[in-house]
Order: sequence, then structure tokens, then C-alpha cells
Amino acid sequence: MLRKGGSTIEDEKIIALLFERSEEGLEACKTRYGAYIYNILYNILRSREDSDECFNDTLLAVWNTIPPAKPESLRSYVGALARNIGINLYTKNHRQKRGGQTEELMEELVSLSGEDDPEGELLAKELSKKINGFLATLDKSTRICFVMRYYYGDPIEEIAEKTGKNKHAVVALLSKTRARLKAYLAENGEEF
Repeated sequence: MLRKGGSTIEDEKIIALLFERSEEGLEACKTRYGAYIYNILYNILRSREDSDECFNDTLLAVWNTIPPAKPESLRSYVGALARNIGINLYTKNHRQKRGGQTEELMEELVSLSGEDDPEGELLAKELSKKINGFLATLDKSTRICFVMRYYYGDPIEEIAEKTGKNKHAVVALLSKTRARLKAYLAENGEEF
């Protein structure tokens, strides 16, 4: 949907500038999505220094991948780049350290992110479609909690605060939703 002055037109201009290899496009992307990128990274890494490093790596990845990539949604594209870069650094930094809630979240995200090879990317896209189908079956409140936790990496306490639920209710809701997702994926041909 194109809206005059809306995000789609602005994103198209940013992408066009990046295709022209104009640094103005990268600056526009940084201005428009900088806070969004940083929030994703900080939710994964919980370190200002690591988040700053990955922020710059994300912008470099945008520069290096557009072109040839021409994303339909620039916000989703930069968000995915940031998440992958953040998860990679987190995994590297915590290889020897195991345990804790953040480690569990990262393992869940890594298991859903796919491989860097074409077959892994295809499987990740198929899995993404199935997960989106599952999300469409959820009520709005449950979907919001699930996306906040597993897409944005928000801490349980923050989800509880933003949704007006108590922490234990959020934990229970997410646990039940993960079980429902596992059953849904099994019904749709995914093996675990």
C-alpha cells in the first residue's frame, strides 16, 4: 500500500538511493531505523558496546547487500540483518557460557533462523510462512506477547509492563503458545 508521505514511499526512496550507491541513502536508513536497529541489538546483547559494534555492522550489511537485494519492507530487512548480526555475536561471546534465560532465547531464535546456504534459506522461508500462519490463529494479546518475545527479544518483565499482565501470566502464556506452535508445526509437516 503506497501512502503519500508514508513509510513505503520513503523506504522506496532510501532503497533507490542505496541502489545509486549514494551515502545519503545509508544516512536516511540510519535516521529512519537507527533506534529500531539499536533496540533489537540491545535486547539480544544487553551490552551497549556490543550493540554499538553490531549497529555499525548492520549498516555496513545494508550497504553491502542493497543492491543486489531489493527488499519489499526495508524495516523488516534491516531488522532481520540486525537480529542475525546480534545473534551471531551473542553466540560467539557466549559459546563457553551456557544457561540463563537469554541463552535459551538465543538458542530458540538460532534454531528458527536457518542456515546461510540456499537450502537453509528456503527452509527458513517455508518455516516463516508456517509461523505467520500460526500467528494469524492467535488472539491479538497473545500474538503481541509472542512477537515481543521472539521477534524483538523483549524481556519478560518489559512484556508484562507493556501489556499490563503480570510476569507469571506472561511466562505461562508464552509457554502455552510455544506448545501450541510446536503442535501446529507438527500438523503442518515440521518435525522436532
